[in-house]
Amino acid sequence: MVAAIAALISALPLRQRLGPSDLVLPADAFSHSYALCLTMAALFSHSSLAINSVAGNGVDLALASRGVAPTVIVASSQSLSKLHQNHFSAGPSGLHKLVHANHSRALASGRMPGESLLYRLVAPKSSAIGTAPGKLRLILASERAGTEAEPLSSAALRDLRIVTRSRICYALTAPSVAGAVAQSNIYDYRHSDRPGHSHFGAPLSSVEIKLVDKDDTKVDGSTPSGEVSFLRNPHLCTTETNNLLQIVVSGPAVAGDESNLGVRGIFREDCTLGYA
Repeated sequence: MVAAIAALISALPLRQRLGPSDLVLPADAFSHSYALCLTMAALFSHSSLAINSVAGNGVDLALASRGVAPTVIVASSQSLSKLHQNHFSAGPSGLHKLVHANHSRALASGRMPGESLLYRLVAPKSSAIGTAPGKLRLILASERAGTEAEPLSSAALRDLRIVTRSRICYALTAPSVAGAVAQSNIYDYRHSDRPGHSHFGAPLSSVEIKLVDKDDTKVDGSTPSGEVSFLRNPHLCTTETNNLLQIVVSGPAVAGDESNLGVRGIFREDCTLGYA
């Protein structure tokens, strides 16, 4: 837990870290170690906390933040997916498309879009989370490996940054790993037109990830892919798992030093981890 809390704090740039001026709202259950470790990190950073009963997978963030004005929200990927569906289920008007296109170009150029007068006129009333629109600055979202939830795509993350007007970190978590396995950079606004899921960023400092397979050719190349596994002993795996590239994770944040996640993943050319 100590290693995970320290890794989550250091994963954020110095100017974007939690501080006394932040009000952190954990909208995910404390049984999830990612939400618990971030809450402990907020306490260590002297941030204020807003805790209520509206927390868990797939909660309505507008209801969870009712009556408070959070600057940071900890939520599950299902909650963000629900928020995205609520805002983009209906076809947008031509004016909405124009504003969305302008903000998309701003994100593609590497900067967060500002709140223009045109955006105030056409933005949905429910797009602002909390009682103070525009105060929210950061959303820490997590994807739990091995669940049936649909991971977020880079297009969905781009749309959510525009709707919430806040930066989003997307993390991969596992029950046997405190905190997160990997977490995307807070300034990573990249969007890919290719269909598929977004990446989870680079591994945190509390874990070490290495690729293990009996066939060395599978770990060659710039984008090795295979089963994302946390194996206690990778040399004693079954025939089925031996045919796949293993990602072995160890470190102080892993229960028992090593554990098995059991999902297929890929290391991209930019050294970020994603689902295969």
